[in-house]
Amino acid sequence: MKSTESILPPRESMPTELRTVTSKPSTAALARKKCSSTPDMPSGWCKSAVAQGHVVYGSGDESKRAVFDVVAYGSDKAARDAFRKWTPPYHPSRLRNLNAEKFGSESVAFVGVEGAARGDQQVVVHEGHYVGTVHYLGSGKQDALDPTLSKLSKMFADRMKQEG
Repeated sequence: MKSTESILPPRESMPTELRTVTSKPSTAALARKKCSSTPDMPSGWCKSAVAQGHVVYGSGDESKRAVFDVVAYGSDKAARDAFRKWTPPYHPSRLRNLNAEKFGSESVAFVGVEGAARGDQQVVVHEGHYVGTVHYLGSGKQDALDPTLSKLSKMFADRMKQEG
């Protein structure tokens, strides 16, 4: 069975400003269809998912946070199918697609456009049996991927690839 523990980045791999652990790493095997607390997002329903992982790092003043979520699937096809739920025509009104470099075998980036999520950015990465999301809260950038999120997404995709 696939695990997600080694994919979650350790505190030491975070940029200096994001080294406060605000939610300890957690992983769990899955035997159900709902695998996240966000059922209104594509990651909230995980057909063929076998494990999930979650960790949150933040700045000391809590102005910025990086949220990592990863779901392991029973096959690359199941992971690819789950990732495709994030691609158009998936367009919630509170998110807008961002043009960004590709991470992993395929990825998509979003920015929040309204309310408290305005300026928060997110990258969803598919690599092998995994689909991972990195949320960067507090970026404030609207038109381009934040350089910190870019680095975090690359690191996360590399960790998924190493797990294979």
